[in-house]
Amino acid sequence: MTNDNELQLLEAIYASETAGQANSQRALAGQAGLSLGMTNALLSRFAERGWVKLTHISGRSLRYILTPSGVEEVLRRTMAYFTRAERSATNYRARIDDYVHGIARKGFRVLVYEGPKELEFLFDYSCARRGVALVASPSEELRATLSQDSSAMFVSGGDAFGAAPPSVRASAEGLAAILFPGMSRAR
Repeated sequence: MTNDNELQLLEAIYASETAGQANSQRALAGQAGLSLGMTNALLSRFAERGWVKLTHISGRSLRYILTPSGVEEVLRRTMAYFTRAERSATNYRARIDDYVHGIARKGFRVLVYEGPKELEFLFDYSCARRGVALVASPSEELRATLSQDSSAMFVSGGDAFGAAPPSVRASAEGLAAILFPGMSRAR
């Protein structure tokens, strides 16, 4: 049971409370993306820790309500999540900026990015900073045109995003090599 599962369930309880919805274990499991068994175990743990209060609605129906200490726990975990995310973004931004700076020094003027949208803004920032044009997720036609441009560097997120055209393999980099330099990938 990970802290992420716990946070997802705590957030699901909070969301159902604020929406005024009934929050059966089955409904909470669906909202949190957890199995019913995992949800049951976590709710028991939360009740023991004083994060959740159980209220009998009728017969077998229970309502789960976050206590003040439960709300504090959600806040603590959310802040920890944002701290980790900010640290990761800063780390990846620095690696991407170093990479873009390096290709700019080698004479590349266009970076063709084909990878996750979540990282595109970091490439956009670094390209703007380093005077390199960013072309993100180009059409097949534009991709073919850019493959003939010797000043274009292709960055691919991997198999899910397609490999660089054969004519530009020498000027293509994998996203993993940029984000995790020096680490060899097991094949």
